[in-house]
Amino acid sequence: MDWKLHEQIDWNSFMEQHDLIWNEKPKSWNEGAFMGNGLLGAMIYSESHNEIAWHIGRTDVTQRADNVEPIAGKYRIPIGKLVLQTQGKIQECSMRLDLWNAEIRCRLLTDRGEITWQTFTHAEHHVVAIECQSIGEEQAASWKWMPAKAENPRVVFHKLRGVQGPNEIPNPEVRWEQDGDIRITVQELESGGEYATAWMEVGNHNVSSSSKAIYLSVGFSYPDHYGKQESVNVIRKAAAIGFSKLQETHRSWWNRYYPASFISVPDSELEKFYWIQMYKLASGTRSDRPALDLMGPWMDLTPWPAIWWNLNIQLTYWPVYAANRLELGESLCRMLDANMQNLIRNVPEPFRHDSAAIGRVSGYDCFSPVDDKRNAWGPEHGNLTWACHNYWLQYRYSMDETMLRDRLFPLLRRAVCYYLHLLHEEEDGKYHLPVAVSPEYEQLAADTNYDLSLLRWGCETLIAICSRLKLADPLLPRWREVIDKLTDYPIDETGVMIGKDVPLSSSHRHASHLLMIYPLYLINAELPESRGLIEKSLEHWIHFKGALSGYSYTIASSLYASLGRGNEAQSCLKSFFSDHLLPNTMFRAPGPCIETPLSAATSLHDMLLQSWGDKIRVFPALPDEWKDVAIHQMRTEGAFLVSALRKGGVTQFIRIESLSGEPCRVQTDLPLPLYAEWLPLESGAAIPERNVRVNLVKSENGRTLVEIDLFKNERVLLFSEGNPPVH
Repeated sequence: MDWKLHEQIDWNSFMEQHDLIWNEKPKSWNEGAFMGNGLLGAMIYSESHNEIAWHIGRTDVTQRADNVEPIAGKYRIPIGKLVLQTQGKIQECSMRLDLWNAEIRCRLLTDRGEITWQTFTHAEHHVVAIECQSIGEEQAASWKWMPAKAENPRVVFHKLRGVQGPNEIPNPEVRWEQDGDIRITVQELESGGEYATAWMEVGNHNVSSSSKAIYLSVGFSYPDHYGKQESVNVIRKAAAIGFSKLQETHRSWWNRYYPASFISVPDSELEKFYWIQMYKLASGTRSDRPALDLMGPWMDLTPWPAIWWNLNIQLTYWPVYAANRLELGESLCRMLDANMQNLIRNVPEPFRHDSAAIGRVSGYDCFSPVDDKRNAWGPEHGNLTWACHNYWLQYRYSMDETMLRDRLFPLLRRAVCYYLHLLHEEEDGKYHLPVAVSPEYEQLAADTNYDLSLLRWGCETLIAICSRLKLADPLLPRWREVIDKLTDYPIDETGVMIGKDVPLSSSHRHASHLLMIYPLYLINAELPESRGLIEKSLEHWIHFKGALSGYSYTIASSLYASLGRGNEAQSCLKSFFSDHLLPNTMFRAPGPCIETPLSAATSLHDMLLQSWGDKIRVFPALPDEWKDVAIHQMRTEGAFLVSALRKGGVTQFIRIESLSGEPCRVQTDLPLPLYAEWLPLESGAAIPERNVRVNLVKSENGRTLVEIDLFKNERVLLFSEGNPPVH
């Protein structure tokens, strides 16, 4: 048994197994090859027989639309496509998305010659780079830029379906310019600012072949007009560096990114899917770049050209935590930090002295008033509190107390204060909440379980923060009183209801009424009186067919995993794969919705490792057929890194590293008696060796709970008799 998993991984060969491969040219967004750097990106496909196109996206290219329901902030707008026009008809296309190097390679065979190309969006420079070689008559193949019309995709989407939207003032026509060898299109925006696309060809020709390097960049500025200069500067810098050097630094970034953690499961379809999602995450966002909305850098016609706060963005960020990729989660936290004033503006004026909230939809400025009359669904109160739960996970997986004190606590305090203004006491002596939306159930209800769950979690978390930081907040008594007097969750014979007097009586794609079970775990399977309620509520919801969407199955998978039911968790993922997943692992409903495939990666995490409730659960919900499983440096709440190996259905060892010195409690199926061995840090830091104590708390149903006196920056190896570690 060798516990040094990372030393056995040939990352290049391992990732190569999971590459996306095309044996014919992708003809739509659903099939396209995608790449990005957290801001700029492209989706590669074309319906034409003699072209292939890079459909370009930049996530912050937005336009203000104060008059467009339901988007009261900024919406995404399309940019355009770079087209490779072949001389002949494309007869064969073989294309590969190389995950390890984050680049796409292709061979096109036409009836007039052959073209091979490779492309990437540079990991750090905001440039799309292409290197292309042509032979035969295809030496005359041409490149052209086709700018998209700068208009609201939501309005266009509905207009194509016969629904007339508001009349908007059109943007000016695109302006074509040239700066030396650089060609440019400039799109000024009626609401202010501009975006510009600049591109350049660098090539050489001989008798038998030609080769070209193409560089493309998009600049954006608001409210000023520096987009053109930004894009031109990037192109000049990229051309000066050259394709080969750009490729070298690009590959270096990605080769450092992947090894942050490792997962291998005996389900090749799921394992391949998982690693594509890890690629998708870092292609879609970075710590210092825009938050990941419903499309990321892969723009397409959609009714969802903004950020949806009642489920979508929360699911999008769930996988970054256990995958030990917390830097990606920072883009959501920093967006919330930067827009505190708009979050305050979102509540009615009398509440702004202490409260903040957000409506259903916003741009990156987080402006979305909760009482906006254009919101046809009704008031949705808890969206900011739910986003704060993601922020809380960012803290819990890092244990960064500066973040907790200076950033999260003030925000969560305001989100909960907004709820406190809505509370009223009724004759039963309990606090109740007014009629509101339970996302996205059609019937409104008082005391929605969505709101009750978030308010209870928010109060409990604020109290816990004050305890940890030793804060004597004047609202502490109020939060405790709310927890004591808040009305019970509405429940009927089918389980958890939507809200007071409103049962779940029709199919519901959201699990908004089940938040207290997942992801908040206020009601959980380790409370003996709760398991039956959880199972009844889950079965009633997920088997109520009709409105279920892809993310219904990924959330159900995580709910089953919380019950330790790995077979059902796997089955839900299989249902999602077979009925909803697109060929390139994207998802539509009916426009792009990036959160669903990413939440499926979270479901896999929940099968492999859970850490809610101050307890690390290793392999808590594996399907019966998974006999061989390996994880390395998955991250847990409390800032632990966990590695473990399972062979022939038996866990061989668990390795735990403490990054913060939090109490370490581990639940495992390692056979008793357990042994612990202190391990030196790989960094070689001079930490004196000592005997680590492992205290048995309880053992039942084949699972053992132990407490380990693990200090900060220490590692321990747990194993059973007969399975000593190999050094």
